[in-house]
Amino acid sequence: MTKERAEQDAPLIPRALLLLVGIASAWLALQGMQALAPLIVPVFLALNLLIAVHPVGAFFTKRGLPAIFGALLNMVLVLLALFSFFAIIAWAIAQLVAKLPEYSGEFNALLADVFDQLGRLGMGQQQINDWVSKFDASNIMGVLNQALSSVSSVSGLLGTAVAVLIFFALDSLTLRDRLSVVALRHSAVASALLEFSHSVRTYWIVTTLFGAVVAAIDGVFLWWLGVPMPAVWAVLLFLANYIPNIGFVFAMVPPTLMALFAQGVPTAIAVVAVCTGVAMVLQGLVQPRVTGKAVGVNASVSFLSVLFWSWVLGAAGALLSVPMTLFMKSLLVDADPRARWVNAFLAAEPSPKEVKSTSDV
Repeated sequence: MTKERAEQDAPLIPRALLLLVGIASAWLALQGMQALAPLIVPVFLALNLLIAVHPVGAFFTKRGLPAIFGALLNMVLVLLALFSFFAIIAWAIAQLVAKLPEYSGEFNALLADVFDQLGRLGMGQQQINDWVSKFDASNIMGVLNQALSSVSSVSGLLGTAVAVLIFFALDSLTLRDRLSVVALRHSAVASALLEFSHSVRTYWIVTTLFGAVVAAIDGVFLWWLGVPMPAVWAVLLFLANYIPNIGFVFAMVPPTLMALFAQGVPTAIAVVAVCTGVAMVLQGLVQPRVTGKAVGVNASVSFLSVLFWSWVLGAAGALLSVPMTLFMKSLLVDADPRARWVNAFLAAEPSPKEVKSTSDV
């Protein structure tokens, strides 16, 4: 009887086959996202920024002003943030293009010393010549000029984002009623979407504030050391804070090289020590404690999300990695009571109570 009952309860489709079908479907979905990345990036960015500034419009709406005023105010704030973001990047790259040629001699001399040491360690001359041609100062200037032209030609992205902002802002007037309808039929989905909005708002606000603090501390220190263009490096460190865990590593390299060219090895070592120390204390220790459970993913997941979404969405995926992970988590995990046990591996502080409740489903 037990054997017959087990055969009756066995799934009609083998679990391994279901797993393979799921993996194949996910792969096709990711391929589609890669193809639609030019559309997904501005739409998702606009949605995130509107969620981040939503409390501003809600503040005035609760005090008797028309709802349309709050929606338009949110839209204006997001537009200002978008244009300021790209303007700051363009300014920083323009400053680099204007200043770096003054240090081309020092840069080429440093490269010559490095490759000379590599040659003594056994690297072939042809390979050294290939690397020299890639890292020549003129080639780097060409890359910077190309980056500057790319930043100045983001009219397509901004145009899409602006159009999306207008419609999202208008639809936000009835968002509360729409969520109420969803909650009547699918309360778990509505709760997951609300949790996503809270998490992603906390992420953008906290990341921006900590990025400003990091940029201010590092910028003042670079200025005190006499490193050229401290404001540019502060801007770079601020923007890199939006790339979790590894952003500061890439942002630290240019000011370190500039300190090496202008001031020498001791100053370069001091730049590395201070930038690393500030990042470890503020971004590695303080920032996670401030966000806590509000963001909802641990450090390992946030790091892997940078690599994964950069592969799916390109360079912009690094910027949107954590918000995109939070969105997928809300749809695939938080909205399904049977899948919430996955939070034990995703959340910064897994809740034993939640895990126990899902085990009873």
